[in-house]
Amino acid sequence: MFDSKVYNNGTLIVGKMSGVIELQSFINGIFWQIDSRNVGEVKEGFAQLYYDDDVQSVNVTDDDIKRIAEFNTGIGANVGRFRTALVFRHPEIIRLARLHQSLAKDHGYEVELFERLEDGFTWLKCVNPDPENIRL
Repeated sequence: MFDSKVYNNGTLIVGKMSGVIELQSFINGIFWQIDSRNVGEVKEGFAQLYYDDDVQSVNVTDDDIKRIAEFNTGIGANVGRFRTALVFRHPEIIRLARLHQSLAKDHGYEVELFERLEDGFTWLKCVNPDPENIRL
């Protein structure tokens, strides 16, 4: 499951992954992001940080990540350039995130992995907008 919110007047998306992680969650997240951009809730040049907490299972394959990368480079390309910080603890999600990072960088997208939320926010050049709720 993904739970994403927009912060900082539309310049930051923070998403939490928890529970059962499956392909449809990623697809829903991509379309939510595109819709949010189309209605002006998310601004040009936005940044995003995704983190995991209380993940129960991961039902996503390498091929799924490759399909998501194709989605991002096709449909998502209309959203403009953005930076993505990934802060993950679950070993399988970290493995998949490394694959995603490699595929994204091949297409010119900035994706970095971190172990701490603070490091991810620092790389994005912002502070945690809701430390009471965005925490590990």
